[in-house]
Amino acid sequence: MTESPIVYIIDDDDAVRAGLKLLLESEGFQIEHFASAVEFFRSCPKDCACRGCIILDLQMPDMDGLAVQKQLHALGITMPIIFLSGHGTVPTAVQALRHGAMDFIEKPVDQELLLNCVRRALQNDHDNFSRVAQHRVVEQHLARLTHREREIMDMIAAGKPNKVVAIELGISERTVELHRSRILKKMEVKNAVELAQLISSTGD
Repeated sequence: MTESPIVYIIDDDDAVRAGLKLLLESEGFQIEHFASAVEFFRSCPKDCACRGCIILDLQMPDMDGLAVQKQLHALGITMPIIFLSGHGTVPTAVQALRHGAMDFIEKPVDQELLLNCVRRALQNDHDNFSRVAQHRVVEQHLARLTHREREIMDMIAAGKPNKVVAIELGISERTVELHRSRILKKMEVKNAVELAQLISSTGD
């Protein structure tokens, strides 16, 4: 499996898998399909690098859809899940959605509905991947800072001017200016506004 977005189909019904594969490939989606959850987990990389979304049958003999969803969470695999079922019940759908499923569609599948769900799921995965990648970059930048620089960075990002930072920390304003310059360079931003935006965008 690669890091390119893929629609993973997990369904023990050969006809359903074949039909979904034909439909999705005709729309230009990259597909990988599995007859069981065991096959999927055997192929999925251990570093949780799967990207895309999962179309998951609820009723399967070896491991049902809800159990697969739970295992995915345990492995840290956050791809959006679209559940399919010919035996779905409201409580089951609610449980699946409560645990993060993107959607729950009953068989026989409405093709346009499924395609729209897949498009939304792939966009959701892309957005999540971008946020995680951005967070990792920021964490790498933060690791370059000394304890004092991190302390001053938080004050600058909060909008405090150099003079106030100097007074609160008991250091000279010139020292704050030097720290500020190094912080902006290490964080790869041009000014305090960009710094604050960068920090807030990652929840730090």
